Amino acid sequence: AASQAQNAALAAALAAAQNQAPKVVADTTFSSVRFVFFKIGKSNITPDQMPNVEMIADYMKHNPSSTVVIKGYASQDGPEDVNIRLANARAESVKNALVKKYGIKASRIQAEGQGIGHMFKEESWNRVSICTLDDNQK
Repeated sequence: AASQAQNAALAAALAAAQNQAPKVVADTTFSSVRFVFFKIGKSNITPDQMPNVEMIADYMKHNPSSTVVIKGYASQDGPEDVNIRLANARAESVKNALVKKYGIKASRIQAEGQGIGHMFKEESWNRVSICTLDDNQK
């Protein structure tokens, strides 16, 4: 009897929930990180990584006060001086895509190379630009 009463109560609660209009919850604050990964020794954005760049651009287009900080990294493979240049080139590659392909103002983008990355255990994952979005609505 107790189980039947509990089932009836749950069924009634479910029916009530199904009859309610959906609520849209808008979060006015936003801070997110997107990753753009690169091939070894390369700074060009491959087609499989463009959706990550497009997500950043789409957000920035819909949030005109937003900015992004792009930090480029390289793995430990190869000479340090090459990796430093590569890290810079990776950050600039993402910035250039945002500006040239998506029309985002360069003044809203900070791009900087960080040298050799040590964030990820998987070494190849350190061939990355880490893009941190900020909506600047404080």
